[in-house]
Amino acid sequence: MSEIWRMIGCLGLAAVLGGIVGWEREVHERPAGLRTHILVSMGSALITLISVSFTTPYDPGRIAAQIVSGIGFLGAGTILRQGNIVRGLTTAASLWTVAGIGMAVGVGGKFAILAIVATLIVFLTLSTMSRIEAGLGKRDVHRLAVDICGDRVETLSRLLNELAMLGIVLKSAVCVRRALDEKDISTVELGLYISRRMKLEAVTEILSKEANIVRFEWL
Repeated sequence: MSEIWRMIGCLGLAAVLGGIVGWEREVHERPAGLRTHILVSMGSALITLISVSFTTPYDPGRIAAQIVSGIGFLGAGTILRQGNIVRGLTTAASLWTVAGIGMAVGVGGKFAILAIVATLIVFLTLSTMSRIEAGLGKRDVHRLAVDICGDRVETLSRLLNELAMLGIVLKSAVCVRRALDEKDISTVELGLYISRRMKLEAVTEILSKEANIVRFEWL
């Protein structure tokens, strides 16, 4: 009975550690958030617990090894391409790492301690490294509200491609649909990493040339 409770404790710990990483992804509105990270971490721990419970002639590593390759398919679903910009790689990497954390918890012992340390490192990396990266590249985050009339996806794709050519990196995008003067207007709030050496007038010029953008405002 004590062994059962140990396994249940492992599942609980894996869920908590996965939830810590997932919470950070959820706050930043990434494709894979709180629930996904919890399920990946706990599922990896469960599969590992089952694997290590096998005795000879079974190989305890055969089932657990499939987690490493299988998680790649889930991570690939979080990767999106927007013109020259590829998004979701960090979230895919966090899912892969969380799977490893769950496996470590499933093995138990000193590996459970490693899982806790790894969770702390992952959380700090995700929550603070973007600011450090922006500082290293001498970039500031600027927020921009854009009202788009017509095809939002196509217009944003063109806009992001042109911004990418200027070295501007998309940090976040939040879209809210609303009616304005009986037209279907998509209001998009963009977070952009812009070099301090670049004048915002260059971005304004690109926005002014886009026919589907009816209004824009720096926030």
